Order: sequence, then structure tokens, then C-alpha cells
Amino acid sequence: MPTINLNKWILLEKVSLSEGQLKEFLFKLKSEVSPVSDDEYSVEINADRVDMLGLGGVVRALKGISGKELGEPKYTVKETDYMLVIDKVPQRPYALACVIHNVKLSPEAYLKEMIQFQEKLHETIGRKRKKVAIGIHDLRKIKSKTIRYSLVSTNDKIVPLGSTVPMTLSEVLRETEQGRKYGEISLREGRMPAIMDSDYNILSLPPVINSEETRLEPNTNSLFVDVTGTSLDAVSQTLDILATNFAELGAEIGAVMIKESEGTIRKSPLLTHNRLRVSLKEIESILGIKLSQEDAKRFLEMMREDVVIGDGVLEVVIPPYRVDIMNVTDVAEDIAMAYGYENFALNEVKVYRVGSLAPKSSLYRKLRTLIIGAGFQEIYTLILTKSTRQVGEIVQIENPISQEYDSVRNSLIWNMLTFMSNNQHARFPVRVFEIGEVVLRDSTTDTGYRNFFRVSIGVMDSKVSYESIQAPVHEILLALSGEKPEYKRTVNDVFMRGRTAEILLKGRSVGVIGEISPVMLNKFQLLYPVALAELDVDALLEVI
Repeated sequence: MPTINLNKWILLEKVSLSEGQLKEFLFKLKSEVSPVSDDEYSVEINADRVDMLGLGGVVRALKGISGKELGEPKYTVKETDYMLVIDKVPQRPYALACVIHNVKLSPEAYLKEMIQFQEKLHETIGRKRKKVAIGIHDLRKIKSKTIRYSLVSTNDKIVPLGSTVPMTLSEVLRETEQGRKYGEISLREGRMPAIMDSDYNILSLPPVINSEETRLEPNTNSLFVDVTGTSLDAVSQTLDILATNFAELGAEIGAVMIKESEGTIRKSPLLTHNRLRVSLKEIESILGIKLSQEDAKRFLEMMREDVVIGDGVLEVVIPPYRVDIMNVTDVAEDIAMAYGYENFALNEVKVYRVGSLAPKSSLYRKLRTLIIGAGFQEIYTLILTKSTRQVGEIVQIENPISQEYDSVRNSLIWNMLTFMSNNQHARFPVRVFEIGEVVLRDSTTDTGYRNFFRVSIGVMDSKVSYESIQAPVHEILLALSGEKPEYKRTVNDVFMRGRTAEILLKGRSVGVIGEISPVMLNKFQLLYPVALAELDVDALLEVI
């Protein structure tokens, strides 16, 4: 869960609560507070409440849960004559902006908190700036009312934040910490996005760094905020959260006209309001309590949402800063927080019988114990493997991260042989086993495939025979079932002809056993012989 630090005295003054009340109400909001110093709190925020990663969001939520203010705050957006012109920027095509007046950055705690909020949004919605980047500028230092978002060359210059010397963008990417960390995100063919004034002075390089020219100072009282990224929804949500959090602390939001290269014109911030109709009965079913429409409405208003009620249905107006509300479950959770988890009655748990292991779990434990007792060491490998290692029909991964893991295994044999190949330097004999899942075709399922459990047991030594694996497998199955297994000659391309058998238990095929063929040994670069058995756990379960 993300953690933020807030000035204790500013927070207490804004919400008019005692320390005890503050901790109690934050806990109701699934957040925990602890002192960092005499003047500072550390607040752990639930991961889905990105609006509460800033002081304004915390204040707004506390005013609601404490009953001091109900419903969505009404923030006024004033007209301005600022315009953001967006050119074609393929790597980060979306941009929005707004103006913030009467902002308070003094004492220093306000500025510190604002920078912290910006970085928390970068980490969460912004996906470490890959999806969204935020630029905050001193509006007084921007010389024009028309701002441009366009591509610039790495030969162009900027005075990066914290410097006094102009640098080419190439130098910024190479010589500054921010450049080295974020430069590659948006650099394409020697060009990258930039926010510029009408004279083409670079104000920022999203998502890398701002210009020293528009640095914020304690006496800054007006801001130009730009948000750029790869998703319009994420860009819009981020700007809405920023603007409303500033407004909650007493600032005024100013609209910026957005002009896109396709000719689209819109006002920003969008302050998007979605509506969600939910059934009161469904909420009662989820929470297990009875509610009147009026009570449900009040609880949602305590969570700073507006609600229209009618005939068993709640129409919830989702504020632009509540990007976490997507369905009826989220609405029910908000009602539960306002109702108070401590007020839910605990139902008596009745246990009618002693629990026991599922048959498959019981078989797994017995098998594992017997195989370890036979002198084998257990290994664990991934269910994903390289497709070229496998034989037969396989499930291929459509967009694999690596060619080493581009398919789902259809047998444990491939990973067993890979393990043997990687451990040819180990002390011989190498005696290992694995119990795990494989994926095979099954026409009875919706997907056409199903997971099956298998056991693979293998021996690698300087000299290995069929008997090296048949003897321990025979004793394991005899101890497991009380029946002697039988062996039927079979042909399998993985094993050597004449040294391969199908394992039968009570007349049912439960696996295959044999010496690995030279072709397979060569494929896995094995220099030593290997004998191996693979058992079908599902088949064993049916006959034992």
C-alpha cells in the first residue's frame, strides 16, 4: 500500500478533528496513520484510492466520513484565455491541461506535499511515467497564453530543472539523473515530446524533466498543469484528480482550451462524471444487512458521492476523482465503510465435521513421501517452457515475454530433461522427481484444454538401464496401492525402442516408463543416459 507524509498541524486544521478522531476516521477509510515526528504523520493509503494520495483528497474524504460535509463538493471552473495546441506526437499522443489560481505553496509543507502527490500519481496511474506524466509550472513565468505540445529534436536546448546552463536534450538524457531514468520512455528516432510556449521555448520534456524557467517557488500562487500520456482516459483521470485536490484546498480551477491536430477542440479539465444504477437489494445481498434507500443515500454522500433514489434503485453520480468506482461491488464497499465495519454483526460459524484432505491432496502427499523414501529429491519447475523442447500438441502463448517461456508444458518430461542437462556436473547418480500440472486437450471443457496432474521420476548416471527406474517405480506403486503393477511393451518417440513400457495398475494405464532415446538426449544436450517414468495422478486416483 502506498504511504504519504502529511504535516500534522495543517491536516488537523483542515478537517477540524482531534488526533483520536483523525485516526479513527482514517481507519474507517482503510487507511492507517502513524507519527513520523512531532509535526508529521505517515498515512498508509489503500491502493485503489489514488485521490487520497494528496492532502486535498484526504481532507475531502475525512470531511465526508466524519459527517461534516456530504455529497460531491461543487468546484467552480472559470474560463481563461489559455490554449494548449497538440501536434502529432505518436509515442505519447494525448495531452490535457488546466490553470490553477490562488494556490498555496507556503509554508514549505504545502510545496513538499504537492511534489509528493505528483510523484505518487506518477507511480500509480502513471505506471512510473510510462503511461502518464505530469508537469506543474509557475504560470507567471510562462510568457504566452498559447502553449504547444509537439515533438522536438535532441539537438534542441533546455535549461533543466536544478541547472543554470542550457543543455541539448541529448545532454539532458545522458547527464541528468532524470534523463537517464526516464529518457528512453518517449525518445523515438532522435525526437521526443515537449511542452513549449509560443516562442518555442521548451517548458518541459514529458515524462523526463521540467525547465528551470518555470520552477515553482514558495510565493507561486498560480499554476499551469499539463498531463500527457498514452491513454486519454488515464490522462483525463489524472488531471481531474489533481485539479479537484487543489480546489479542495481553496484554489480555483481555470479551464484551458485544447486544440488537437485533427481539429478537435475541447475544454480541459474534463471533470468526467459517470453514473451507475445499482439495486438496493443487490447491495443488501452483498453486505448481508438491511438498508433503507435514505440510509444508503446518506452513506454514499458521506463518501462524497451524489445519489438519486427511486423505487429500490440508487443512481450514483461518480465524482471525477473517484476513478476506483466501477461496479456495484465498489458502491457496496463505500456503503460498508460509511456504515462502519464494526457495526456488522458476526455470524456464528457452525462446524459439522472435522475437515480432511481432498483425495487428490492425500494421494499427492503419499506419493511424495514414498518417492522421497525411495531416494529421490524433489524439484519444482515452471509450467511455462520453450515450445521447441516439447513434442506433440501444445498450448502456445500468444504474446510471450521470452522465447524461453512461449508455451504451456504438455508433459513434465521436458522440464525434467532440461534440469538433467543443467546438472550434468552434479554428483552422480542424479535422482529427482516432480509433481505438477500439465495442460492437454480436452473437448469436454469450454476452452478445449484442461489441467492434469503428473509425476515425473528420473535417474541420470554414467550407466543407466531400464531397471534403474523400473525397480523404484514398481515398489512405489506397490506400496501406494497394494497391487503389483504390470508392464506392457509400447512405442514412444521419447524413449528407446525395446526399452519402453506402458505402466498398468489394476488393468488401467497409469503411465509410461523407459530409457530416453539418443535423439532426445542429443536434443537436450545430455551426455549421459537417462531413465525416466511419468505417472498420471488423475488415473492413479481412480484405481487406488
